[in-house]
Amino acid sequence: MHDIGRGCRCCSSDRFPLRHSCRACANPGSPKTTCRAGSIPRTSGKACGTRTSVVNIDRSQGIISMRTACLVYLILVGLYTLSMNDGWASEGWASPPVEIRGVWMDRNSIPKTEQGIRKLVRDYAGAGINIIFPEVVFNGYSAYPSSYLTEMNLWGGVQALDILIDEAHKQGIEVHPWVWVFRVGNANDKGGILTRHPEWAALGKDGKPISDGRGYWLCPSNPAVRHLLIRAITELAQKYAVDGIHLDYIRFDYEDPVPKCYDQGCRQKFEAEYGVDPQAIEPWTKSWLEWHMWREELINTFVRDVSKALRAIRPEIKISAAVVPDPQDSRLSVLQNWLHWAANGWVDFIAPMSYTSSTQDFESTVAKAAQQTGVLTFLAPGIGLLYLPKDPARMLEQVSASRRLPVAGVTLFASAYLDKQHLDALAAGPFRRRASLPFRSPETQAKKLLSHAQHLLSAADSPDQLDQASREVAYAKHIMDYLVYRRNLKEEVKPSPPNVFIPDVVIPIPEAKVPTISTPPTIDGSLEDEAWNAAAKVEIEYTALGREVTQPTCVMLACDADNLYIAFRCTEPRANAIRVSTHDHDGAVFQDDSVEVFLEINEKSYAHLAVNAGGATYDAKNYDVGWNPGWQAAVGLTAGAWVAEIAFPLVNLGRLPSAGTVLHANFCRNRVLVYQEAENMAWSPTYGSYHTPKRFGRLLFLGQRQMGPSMP
Repeated sequence: MHDIGRGCRCCSSDRFPLRHSCRACANPGSPKTTCRAGSIPRTSGKACGTRTSVVNIDRSQGIISMRTACLVYLILVGLYTLSMNDGWASEGWASPPVEIRGVWMDRNSIPKTEQGIRKLVRDYAGAGINIIFPEVVFNGYSAYPSSYLTEMNLWGGVQALDILIDEAHKQGIEVHPWVWVFRVGNANDKGGILTRHPEWAALGKDGKPISDGRGYWLCPSNPAVRHLLIRAITELAQKYAVDGIHLDYIRFDYEDPVPKCYDQGCRQKFEAEYGVDPQAIEPWTKSWLEWHMWREELINTFVRDVSKALRAIRPEIKISAAVVPDPQDSRLSVLQNWLHWAANGWVDFIAPMSYTSSTQDFESTVAKAAQQTGVLTFLAPGIGLLYLPKDPARMLEQVSASRRLPVAGVTLFASAYLDKQHLDALAAGPFRRRASLPFRSPETQAKKLLSHAQHLLSAADSPDQLDQASREVAYAKHIMDYLVYRRNLKEEVKPSPPNVFIPDVVIPIPEAKVPTISTPPTIDGSLEDEAWNAAAKVEIEYTALGREVTQPTCVMLACDADNLYIAFRCTEPRANAIRVSTHDHDGAVFQDDSVEVFLEINEKSYAHLAVNAGGATYDAKNYDVGWNPGWQAAVGLTAGAWVAEIAFPLVNLGRLPSAGTVLHANFCRNRVLVYQEAENMAWSPTYGSYHTPKRFGRLLFLGQRQMGPSMP
């Protein structure tokens, strides 16, 4: 199934996680820092935080500005006759007339009888679903008779795909088969393709064919692999009346802890072109970046080739992909440059797998993806029902959150969790009115949105309806700008390098020794406790990009049987310039003067803690803010500095470090400077995002130690 899962496009920094603003240029990634989708207050008539100058329609290009769009729909009275009840539920739920409302149909949740399949599709239609993604290619098998893949008979001879297509089309639902691409097996079953061709397996740098995630993958540089996959995918479009193809695992496996694509063929091809064996490449060097781009281009060209092949057979077919939601993280962690696919028009829409139990995190994640995507393509972010409470309320929250952003709809993961309670909630609320898909005749869909917005305005009796009207106008403009971009796309757009910094000299990974103390410090924002005198002390000497810092930061480290204790003394000569704007837990503390801690849990997970100078905290496991480890933090001011103290329970690491234990960690500080580039510092420079476990430093736990003077 889907795996889930970093950079700023307007500056050279790769310094913010997927939820918040760029720490170098304050480019906002959170919807809380920007106008809510161009919402127009009734009092001013201006969009909050947006320019209000009138921009004329450029009829030769079809561009419509926000304000001009408002004028356009005011003269569209009478184009459509819409009932007020059709557009707005009594509970206050909007139900826009144009929207992607998709469901990933996992193979085990598709009924085994024709009657059951047809009923499920009718239930989805009744809930307002307008596109389904049945899982029919997985682990190198097909769930239908194929000339290229081994069929796995899941439904006892029932041809489920034929029935799904037939009933879905009767109900006005599109069918886009869900296809696993490069992941083709697991530890229990190498899958249909590798069983026949074990030599096609992608190898890690360690020479092993199976990944740490216990999955087998195909090597995308192998011409035979590419040929088979393209033939199998295009076969679907030739044999079945599908409306689109949905690509999953269209990427490499995660680079951490073991990089992939080190089989002999890949290495020889790269060495022939660049003169170096990938096995000999050191990270954060010019050759490392070339190796990254070379492998990334293998995925890019596959998407291009399969897109061209499908459209040659069926020009009207639509192509989409499930992707890691943050575009920069997607490139760096799995070599998936989906913005590049969108920029070239190879995909018609994207489903970022923005799965989280937190609606705030979902909204911030999707906001960043939408901001970086712009008008390149349509986004239908994934809502991970498997992470949500069984009650549908959280699902409805996330649907609502998506509508505050410039995205085209949502995709629900998955059928296994979409029960009658959820379907009834959708039918009575956000999906109560049938919607058409924005990628089908976009001009018509833009007109429909403008007309519906005009109707809402003319009959509005609440601020919510005015707000919804302005959002529909904004998205109509988005569709038109998308059309302009696609029509002006004449030649292939070349990929740019990922937003990483290649230093002249790579600074060695630092190490620190952590003593055990007998009396813990009081976490109160003061460093007067005797315990801190016995703590190890390290200095943050570099920015995240390896440059010397302008102001020193001292980090103190100690532990006892229960906790790891961390203190920061952040020198700041201008105390009145310390920025604190976030006060909520798990808010955008990174936009403020703040400190961050990264602690290894295992090879694939790490704890991420942060606290700003006002005491607001943030915690996550990797990017999952639903994780709450129960730690303490306090801040305070002292002469020429601000202070942060942290007590982190060691039980959260899954083990209690003993004498000789090594733990990988990093300690970071964000210093916000008015009218200057923010200074983002790291004990171990990461040459990009702080979220780079390969660059975490080493902590060596010493065992019991008495109170005494500081370690040298």
